[in-house]
Amino acid sequence: MEQDFHTGFLYFVYNCLTTKVVITYKVENEVRYIHVYDPLRLVNCSAKDIECLFVNKIGFKVEDRDQAMQFQKVISICFPKGINAESKWSSKWRVIEKEEALKAEKERKAREDKDNMLRHTVVQRMATEERKKVEENEKLRKLLLKKPKPREEKFKSL
Repeated sequence: MEQDFHTGFLYFVYNCLTTKVVITYKVENEVRYIHVYDPLRLVNCSAKDIECLFVNKIGFKVEDRDQAMQFQKVISICFPKGINAESKWSSKWRVIEKEEALKAEKERKAREDKDNMLRHTVVQRMATEERKKVEENEKLRKLLLKKPKPREEKFKSL
């Protein structure tokens, strides 16, 4: 969107046929037009341009009042709050977004730590069960390796 039209500003009119606002301004001997379809596009004007549009109210027909006032309301909000193309708009929403992002990161790390701990305990449990099985097998192997004691048999003669 063109900026710095405030020096040669002529008028600011709502066009009911095209449903857009036309900002007319003069640069040297040439007349230029800025066509704005969406009221929020006016936020992209410079601070001086918004001040100019705030001072010079929008022109419109009576039947188009509702549509035209949407454009004027944007200007009426932007001017006192200093919202324009030159300023970095800061609000509490940015702070809230940062806080939410930090909170989500902490929750993710907590879940990750918990999962790691559970994974570790499962691995430990499996390792202890494996050790018990190995010990039992080792005991059986040792018992099987032992030679049985020779038994003395006493036979009675007949």
